[in-house]
Amino acid sequence: MNQATSGWQRHPWPRYLFRGADRGTRLRILWAALAFVLAGIFMTPALVPNRLQIDAGQVAPRDIWAPRAVTDRYRTEELRAEAVARVADVYRTDPAIEAGAQARIAAVFSGLAALVADQGLTDTDRLGGLRELAGPGASDAILRDVLTSTPEDLAALEARLEETVIGLLRSGIKAEHLDEARKQASADLAAMQVERELRIFGDQLAQAALAANLVFDERQTWQQRQEAADQVDPVKIVSGQVVVRAGEVVSEHQLAVLQDLGLLETSPAYPARAGVLVLAGLLVAGMAAYLKLFSPGVYSSDRRAFLLLLILVATMAIASGTARFSPYLAPLAVGPMLATILLGPPAGLGTAVLLGLMADLGTDISLVLSLAGGLAGVYGVATVSQRNDLVRSGVLVMAGNLAAILGLSLVGGRSFAEPALWVDHLWGMANGFLSSVLTLGSLPFLENLFGIVTPLKLLELSNPNQPLLRKLLLEAPGTYQHCLQVANMAEAATERVGGDALLARVGAYYHDIGKVKRPYFFIDNQLFGDENPHDRIAPHLSSRIITSHVRDGVELAREHKLPEPLIDFIEQHHGTGLVTYFFNRATEDGRAEAVVEQDFRYDGPLPQTRETAIVMLADGCEAAVRAMPQPNPSRIEAVVRKIIRERLDGGQLNQSDLTLRDLDAIADEFTKLLTGMFHVRVQYPEDIAGEAESRPAAGSDPQ
Repeated sequence: MNQATSGWQRHPWPRYLFRGADRGTRLRILWAALAFVLAGIFMTPALVPNRLQIDAGQVAPRDIWAPRAVTDRYRTEELRAEAVARVADVYRTDPAIEAGAQARIAAVFSGLAALVADQGLTDTDRLGGLRELAGPGASDAILRDVLTSTPEDLAALEARLEETVIGLLRSGIKAEHLDEARKQASADLAAMQVERELRIFGDQLAQAALAANLVFDERQTWQQRQEAADQVDPVKIVSGQVVVRAGEVVSEHQLAVLQDLGLLETSPAYPARAGVLVLAGLLVAGMAAYLKLFSPGVYSSDRRAFLLLLILVATMAIASGTARFSPYLAPLAVGPMLATILLGPPAGLGTAVLLGLMADLGTDISLVLSLAGGLAGVYGVATVSQRNDLVRSGVLVMAGNLAAILGLSLVGGRSFAEPALWVDHLWGMANGFLSSVLTLGSLPFLENLFGIVTPLKLLELSNPNQPLLRKLLLEAPGTYQHCLQVANMAEAATERVGGDALLARVGAYYHDIGKVKRPYFFIDNQLFGDENPHDRIAPHLSSRIITSHVRDGVELAREHKLPEPLIDFIEQHHGTGLVTYFFNRATEDGRAEAVVEQDFRYDGPLPQTRETAIVMLADGCEAAVRAMPQPNPSRIEAVVRKIIRERLDGGQLNQSDLTLRDLDAIADEFTKLLTGMFHVRVQYPEDIAGEAESRPAAGSDPQ
């Protein structure tokens, strides 16, 4: 600690650099620094020629000997790695496991003795008490036999149990050997000369008491391996020792030794290196400024910024590899296409320009070709609605490449009779195909890895044949229809206030998915004339059932691997709202002082985005209007504004970024849609006649 502190004091510039900066700013500086380094590394080979006199794989022109002593790092690290590999994993014993097992066995048998000795208990009471002590595994028949066993047999069983279980635990049990230990315990107990039921009872206690008590000690293992590595003496190259003999092919090992000896010319011209750093800094600073102005969501998000950096690095790596065959094959359009789909068109445009400049500076790939293919790819995927549209985008990249190759060829005075010209065009077509294939193949991986829900993913999840939606339709059809109506309302309102309408729609589809676990406890799914199950249970239990659909929905969503942004709709669509109906029922039962309001509230959290908040409002408004006996436009608007006001006054919208103007616009959209959904149907003559015939006569008592 003292060394670290003194080092920090000796070099205060990092503290000055990050003074007052939050975590996001520090990470942005880190990503920018990493991008700067990678850009410099990528451009250096092309802009600063390698001036090495000899390299690995080349033949040494003469004997090269060491002018001074030096440590052979290559061989030393090999020996240290071998020493580390010989150190086995270190485990430590967890004493709490043994103490817990011993206490459990003692508690069972002492409790059993107390049950037998208590003459005031009935057989049923003793059986219940023993079941609580032993756990749910034993049958009633076995427990009765245990209760009637002799004290001697019970004492013998307890002693054997302690001997077997504690003995196994003291010998140490790893997690992978737990089954073997339990089998050994079963075998030891089976050899006892007691009743079979007692052996079964003892075996069940042993199985429950045994647990893995050998825990991997990462710190001790690392320490021993570090000690083993430190015990390896460094391998020395002595002065005058021949490192490479004349005519010998230089290996990586020998090259490392020569480098440590300072015998290689590895220092190119410093002005050229400085120029590379300046260019790399300009590119990174320009991209950062562009993102801050035109794509602030990427600039301010650590995860999205890292994703963009990953796309840039991967694209340049792929382009560098394919450019060895032909610069026209390098699929630089992959980066802009992925950035557009995952991060938005502004990020895609910036990526296209940055990759084009880097490729032009660091490879033989033309800037014109890079921009033509990249911008065509951005345009092609900007409005993509299904994964097959990526094929169309690949065709646009092909067209952009072909146009760029043709233009460059004409400017360069190339003849159409040259076969190489048409080969280059074929490479350009292959470039477009490769770009679409790589984009299509990597998109699902990046979506899942970074938790980004793209329009393509949302459209897939909105398909009614998705397993969860199909399950909702078949097992809770009323809830399914409710979700469809809420989705329509949420989409219209979100579009009105400038949010992600597609995300709101799909989130609404899944927001009540938890109701499939107990569908008929919800009024949506109760058939006409069916008894309401809540009439037969206490309000507290009804409230727990109602609120549990949120937890059940989250579990189902994670089980089916729904993206986290959609799980947010399930978790947040009730916020911490009160289940008013059952809370009122509970207080009306005459025990108001015993009713805790918190027991009748949802767990939350509150809606964090405008989309989840709008789904909360749509959910409440749709349910309230559906329950109205005779809805009309004025009553519908009054109910909608009342629901929104209640949510606002209850603090349910505090963590969303909805404004009062947004809420007014949302109320207008909800009213318009709900009026269309629940308008009064025109009565046709047949309906009027049927109603007149079925109307009872004046003064009669309708049945």
